[in-house]
Amino acid sequence: MRNAIDNPDTCVFLHPGQPRNYKTEELIALKKRDFETRLFITGTQCAGDTVFLRNHHTDNAGHESHLNYVRDYLKAANATRVTCAKSNLTTLLTMCFELTPSDYYTFAISLASGLSNYGQNTDFEIDTSMAPNEGDVPYLRCKLCLLMDVIFSKMAIKKFLLDDKRCNIFRLVYCKTKYSRNSTSIYSAIFSFTLQLCLTAYIGLQQSTQDADDDSNSAEDGDGGSSPKSKYNLSMLALAIFTFLYSYMVAVSTIEETLEAYRKLFKRVGMLMIMDIIVNIVLPLLLACYGFFLILSEEDFINAVLNTTALLFIPEIDDQLPQILGYSENDIIRNFLINESMIDYDAVKDERVKELAAKRDSVCGLQFGDFYITNMDEQGINAQRGQAFQPYQIKQINGEEVQIDPSTTVTPDCLLSKIEWNYTTGFPKSSLPRVGCLTLTKTNGQVVSIRRKRDPTGLIGISPFANTLEGLFIMTTFQMSEDIIKLRVCGSFDARNFIKAFDYYSLWHVTLEAKRDIEMLARRHEEENLHED
Repeated sequence: MRNAIDNPDTCVFLHPGQPRNYKTEELIALKKRDFETRLFITGTQCAGDTVFLRNHHTDNAGHESHLNYVRDYLKAANATRVTCAKSNLTTLLTMCFELTPSDYYTFAISLASGLSNYGQNTDFEIDTSMAPNEGDVPYLRCKLCLLMDVIFSKMAIKKFLLDDKRCNIFRLVYCKTKYSRNSTSIYSAIFSFTLQLCLTAYIGLQQSTQDADDDSNSAEDGDGGSSPKSKYNLSMLALAIFTFLYSYMVAVSTIEETLEAYRKLFKRVGMLMIMDIIVNIVLPLLLACYGFFLILSEEDFINAVLNTTALLFIPEIDDQLPQILGYSENDIIRNFLINESMIDYDAVKDERVKELAAKRDSVCGLQFGDFYITNMDEQGINAQRGQAFQPYQIKQINGEEVQIDPSTTVTPDCLLSKIEWNYTTGFPKSSLPRVGCLTLTKTNGQVVSIRRKRDPTGLIGISPFANTLEGLFIMTTFQMSEDIIKLRVCGSFDARNFIKAFDYYSLWHVTLEAKRDIEMLARRHEEENLHED
């Protein structure tokens, strides 16, 4: 396998679980490596594995992801065995559906690191069954990017529709009719569209009729010499304002959601997409305007409350109808995604691979890395082993104490613009190095430092050599006793690539505050690069 790697002298095939030390020449070889995780794909099995995680510490990092399916998928696709390739594709996609969120995240991040910059972090064994010669490697990298794009694009749709619960009757019927020959379900979408349009129209007609009556009454009062009566009841002003504000917030949310549905799901203009746009963009804006004047013109308080409830119910009809009709959203969407993956797989032609290799302006052009700062297994949350894999928040309490705790989302406290660390001394041949000094610079400029206490025996110290990562990162695994014994981070050297990768690979949710910080950091980096140029 060594003849397939650019620098065979830097290869160190050590499994983290092996109780042995590094040799001197192996330690020298390790120092030549950076910390970004890479993939090595073999043509034949080696100790039961066909895909190896290569990090700064070893070429054979222990992992629990089913990466062998990725290799089987690529190998079958490269050998033009369509049936085998599609079988592996559906198995891999189904596996991603069934993984726990944490297991999916660690699987996706490992692959993202390998696919970084059009697969530059992935190498192949030079073998007749995989890559007959070195000239085939760039082609295989591009093909792997396109093949995995089939997976990750479907996971993005699954996250949007199922995980984020943004599936309405129009999107669900679209999914059902795309893979099913039975198109009768489209009538339920038409029913929802007609009902919501009719209800909105009646509200508009009521408002128009009421305005006409008020104008007529005002004209009659004017002829009689008395002062015209106002058609609006100011005692309803508070309810009208709150109804308008809530309706407007709903409208803004549905507008963003509908546009995202067009980009990820529909992708082209069609009847269901047009109905979705009208119901979830046009009608909420009309209802927000109509509702304000309708509530303001009510004379009875209970009728005003009932009208408010009705106004807020109309935009929800298309969201509630699938459950009322007994549609199984999970089954419909998964069947749709598997069917779409078959279509997308057929579109991965040799010409498209060559086009990607030549232009390099599309999928997997992101730089996003997985960094093992200490030697550890790759796995998701495992309570039995004391292993957590999720974003960590870094906070400084009272200016001295540092608090590092897991978070379910990426918050501003998770974002790091610079990571510096020094390993401990005292065990120069250890295959499990520990971090004795860790300095974290957050995006807001705050610096947090963690340093081991001085060893009274003088046996263990801190290496003067510092390692550095700069860009935008989050910690995904952290554990320490006297020293930091587990530390894994992910991120990008470019802030915009960071947020794009989170969206493309369907990773953790990023809060609005964190997105603002990322945008500010990206602009700052762009301005600095502009000044340097």
